[in-house]
Amino acid sequence: MSLQIGWQKAPIYPALIKGPSVGVVDGNLLVSGGMSYPWREVEYGFGAPILEDAGDGQCEALPIGEWYPLPPIPIGPGWTSGAAVAGGLAVVGGRRRAVGNRATADVWFLDVQARARDWERLPDRPSPAMVATTFAHDDQLYTAFGTDWHPHEHATGDPHIYRLDVGRRGSWEIAASFPGEPRWMCGMGIVQGKLYVIGGHDIPVGGVVDPKPHNAFRRFEDSAARGSKISHVTFGESWECDLATGHWRELPHPPRAFVADAFTVEDRWIVLTGGQTWVVAPEGNDVLITGHVPDLDLVCLSHEVWAYDTQEQTWSALDPLPYGIASHRVAVWKDRVFLVGNETRDSIRSNTFGTVFAGRIRAN
Repeated sequence: MSLQIGWQKAPIYPALIKGPSVGVVDGNLLVSGGMSYPWREVEYGFGAPILEDAGDGQCEALPIGEWYPLPPIPIGPGWTSGAAVAGGLAVVGGRRRAVGNRATADVWFLDVQARARDWERLPDRPSPAMVATTFAHDDQLYTAFGTDWHPHEHATGDPHIYRLDVGRRGSWEIAASFPGEPRWMCGMGIVQGKLYVIGGHDIPVGGVVDPKPHNAFRRFEDSAARGSKISHVTFGESWECDLATGHWRELPHPPRAFVADAFTVEDRWIVLTGGQTWVVAPEGNDVLITGHVPDLDLVCLSHEVWAYDTQEQTWSALDPLPYGIASHRVAVWKDRVFLVGNETRDSIRSNTFGTVFAGRIRAN
């Protein structure tokens, strides 16, 4: 059995955005929160109807219709996360300038199926975090990791992966506790009752003290120490947890050091798209994947798409994205997948762009 995903550009988001919350409810692509241009946290969001097939098994020329406004979140979260769950869109954590550019623990929920006009406040995430990794499985919302941003951009150090039954409006519980090093912006998903954690990165306090050859690193010159210091680590790692037993094991290293959200397909594959992705050579050299988009006049990050087959325990490269994308969020609906938002190398536009890609999933 093989996996294919064909990609096309969709109408761009109405704002330049990165790090929002994204999900699909009742055939509508929903986006809210994030960081925008001019550089600020945003409370607004937009939805767009997903267009059905033209009858020949192919996407419409435009995979989504016109964007329409969503109710604003009471307090806009920047660099947030979230997912569609229990008939609505959840927005989890984020950065808040009003509290000293620190991370928040707020969790907001827009009950779309109940036709709610306002966001509902759900129980706070047990620990505050921006750029947490958040995804949904059935009516359960899972969230983990993240950074507090200030006073230093390092992982929170909270090893717990939390779960909330949104359908029943329950309380947060610990689903598992991660045994690896602290990180943020990694990929997570559940396949066949097992939870996977892939990649991520961190800027540890005091620098990286135990570099491993399968990871990627950035260095800076430390004049006081009269030498270079490893400040930033990107993890070329994959972990698997049996949720029934709580047992973790580290899997063979993936083909890249990934910094991207993940999504699952057919209860079999874990897929990662784009991101701040590094090629790591066996001898330990690493190269950040970048590209140029001439018609948009921006420098982008990775356009690669990789899938991990949990049955065969193998990685494969899928068709690439139209151009590089990072700090985006992912939503899956039926045999369609949508990527929204982009972090670029373009300071004039606050390093943001309103990229939207639509993918058609085929497993045969």
